[in-house]
Amino acid sequence: MTNDDTPMPTADPGQRIDNAVDAIRGMSQDLADEVAPRPGWLDRLSAATRDAPIQSLAIAFLIGVLLTRR
Repeated sequence: MTNDDTPMPTADPGQRIDNAVDAIRGMSQDLADEVAPRPGWLDRLSAATRDAPIQSLAIAFLIGVLLTRR
């Protein structure tokens, strides 16, 4: 019985190292995906603010000022 994921003992040492590196990267990425916090509304707002041009932010600020004075 052989598992397809296990390298053959006659494989080139460089190839075995590459296979091990790929396996470790895959496992660490899976772990990082599980542990990463889910973005909330504040994270989305912060990202949108960083991506928005300054003119849009100025207009939004002025609209906010006008709405709070009413």
